[in-house]
Amino acid sequence: MFARGTRYTLAILIALAFGFALLGLAVGTGTAAIGQTDGFGGLESVEPLADGNETQSQVALVEEPFTDPRYNDRVLVTFDGSVVRGEHATAEETPENPSLSVGGDPVVSSDGSVKVLDGDHVTVGESGVTENSAGEIVTGDTGQALTVDGNGTVRAGEDGPVAEAGGTTLEYEHYDEAIPVVEFGDSTNVSEGEQLSTTVDVTNVGYGSIEDEIKLEGVDTNGSYDSIQIGDVDYEEIAGGDTDSLTFEHTLVAGDHQIDELRLGISSQQFTEPIDITKSEIAITNVETNDPVEGETLTVEADLERRGALDLDDRTLTFSVDGTEVDSRAITLAEGASITEEFSYETDESNASTVDVEVAVPEDSNTAAETVTVVSGDEHNESMTATITNEPIANLSAEFEVVAAIDYDGDVPGGETVVPTTFRIDGSIEEERNVTVEDGSATEETFSTYLTDESVPLTNVSVETPGRSDTLEFERNLTTAFADVDESFSSEETLDAVVTVENDGDTPEVVELTVSVDAPDGVDGDGSETQTVSVNPSESVESEFAFEPTEDAPSDLELTAETNGSSEPATATATRPTFTIEDVGLEGADNANSGLNMSGNVTNAGELPDSQSVQFTLDGELVGEETVSLAAGESKTVETAIEPPAENGEYEYGMTANNESAGAAESAEGSAQIDVSGQSILDRVSSFALPLALLALLALLAIGVVALKYRDDPEALQAQVLAAKSRVQNAVQGVVGGGGSVIVENGLPRDSTVRLQVKDENGVVFQEDLQLADGEQRKFPSLPGDGQFEVGVGVDDVASHSEVFQANATDVGVVLQPNGITIAEL
Repeated sequence: MFARGTRYTLAILIALAFGFALLGLAVGTGTAAIGQTDGFGGLESVEPLADGNETQSQVALVEEPFTDPRYNDRVLVTFDGSVVRGEHATAEETPENPSLSVGGDPVVSSDGSVKVLDGDHVTVGESGVTENSAGEIVTGDTGQALTVDGNGTVRAGEDGPVAEAGGTTLEYEHYDEAIPVVEFGDSTNVSEGEQLSTTVDVTNVGYGSIEDEIKLEGVDTNGSYDSIQIGDVDYEEIAGGDTDSLTFEHTLVAGDHQIDELRLGISSQQFTEPIDITKSEIAITNVETNDPVEGETLTVEADLERRGALDLDDRTLTFSVDGTEVDSRAITLAEGASITEEFSYETDESNASTVDVEVAVPEDSNTAAETVTVVSGDEHNESMTATITNEPIANLSAEFEVVAAIDYDGDVPGGETVVPTTFRIDGSIEEERNVTVEDGSATEETFSTYLTDESVPLTNVSVETPGRSDTLEFERNLTTAFADVDESFSSEETLDAVVTVENDGDTPEVVELTVSVDAPDGVDGDGSETQTVSVNPSESVESEFAFEPTEDAPSDLELTAETNGSSEPATATATRPTFTIEDVGLEGADNANSGLNMSGNVTNAGELPDSQSVQFTLDGELVGEETVSLAAGESKTVETAIEPPAENGEYEYGMTANNESAGAAESAEGSAQIDVSGQSILDRVSSFALPLALLALLALLAIGVVALKYRDDPEALQAQVLAAKSRVQNAVQGVVGGGGSVIVENGLPRDSTVRLQVKDENGVVFQEDLQLADGEQRKFPSLPGDGQFEVGVGVDDVASHSEVFQANATDVGVVLQPNGITIAEL
């Protein structure tokens, strides 16, 4: 047992040793450190430096803790208060108190000792390296700070023993390099004729000294102007960590504005800075033009500015149109001054389209060109627009106002133009005016007038310009209706009527309103009366009419009110014994098997008692008749039971009173969907319950008699009972009938899905999967013509609910119920 444990322990130790060996290979064997990293945990190997028989390595220390995979990729080593940086370090990373560090942070282990990436402690002789209270990296025994000597070797003190890690001397291979960093001062705000003065700070961020000539040049990067030397060439010596500020001066002359870059050369390197030198000239800073209409004046305004500090002679300013100089003048400006010069040019038809204008200062090679649109007369007129912006209210009693926006599409030539504008009503000119329109905004104009009877109805109004016009069409909508008509009349009374004329249109109406009767001999006069009616939009007026009936007036006198294209009829009834019928109805239509009953309210609308015959019709056929006697003004409900129709369907029904004394019939009608098959299959099954029960009882009695007769002979008894049973079954089938259909009804309070199957001795003759809504019936003519058959219903197993029937069965009903499935012959 102990030996096996020992073997396990030895195996574990060997595995650990092998793992550490692999790890050592990964980070480097026999070197003091690993080189730069990518900043995200990936480490790159550093090739050892061969120096004779010695193997040297860069110092590559990492921040605490050593388990952090993100290693700094910059090496920073300090000594004697001077800074030595790796090639990626910057001046801002220099610590205030120089010490051995990476990225400005001291490198120590968790116990205060210094290590390199492979885990080896840094030692000086036999002593370890630690961090003292001042943050310096010192030897453990003497407390001396680690420095880098003139050969790049890390040691204790200036001449002390060297620092080692894993037996390898720590060295800094860039100890003697000089690394210049250049910062240019501000020198961009300068002009020709002025002194260019710029200060350049040169910092040596390396350990080695800079010993070199420093030269500053101004360069035209386009290569069109020769480079100039700015200031003198300086020979500088700059120790590691030191900064020298150098000032370069040069008086700029004409042409120096082409210099666009400062270029400083030092230590075989070049540092650049962009520069902008202002040219001494009269510059054209802006040109503004109008867009004239042909025949009008083209104006051009040029803004000029004196730039630079050189003395300038007088300059010439020229103005050209389509390449031909049309004006020139002398220009003198003091340093820093500006001025606006204006030119004009008279256009004509030859210029309609575009012209090219140019303003130039030839001495300074300055030119500003613009392409100007000269608008043709036709295009100018077409750009004028009018838009009606309100919804004008046309009224005979108020001022009629139309508001329009007068505008110009595009830029208004000259910034302002006059638009000739015309206001019309139904094509006739009401007003003409000139409207001034300014660039960028429309001008709102209001046109007004008063309407008269002669000016209505309006068809349209329009606001017109030479370009686009706007027309508003008025809608006419006049309706006529009887507001009140005498319901009855006699030869001794006046027949009065009130007619309403309503205007739902947009324009006032002045119309002729005529009311006439259909039987002119029934009233005095010619049977019509006409009045003139004025009505504003959204208003209505009432007019009264009166007629004197004659003795020859018919029972029903029809009146018609008519205006322009609008008419309305009304009827007045003579005061005679007249039976009217209302509220005719039909009961039992939803289940006609329980019977139908038709009824209606009969009223004697006349002034005398009378007896009339009231007839009942169904689908145009007479189905009943009653004689009704009523006093004047009396009403009575009359009803009768009628025979249901043979089939389901939509049927018209009605009641009619002949009104023999009045010479006209009165009737009322309706329609209904009559259902003669609304009886449930269960009801139909139960209707056979009594005879089937009696037959069943007879069957039992018959079988009982047979049993009594043959009770002493068991075999004979069995045969006779079967024979009696067969006779009874045949008798029952003879009563019920045979052949027919299967009728399925869903008696469940939900939609249901079942399978229906009919089969005879030869197999399945019908099968259907059914989806039935609540209360739905389906009929299938599927029963066999002869022989017995079986009807089955179920979800999966139709045999779970099945019944056997004989060939003489008529219809079979199937009802799905909450308490089960019923299958029975109907």
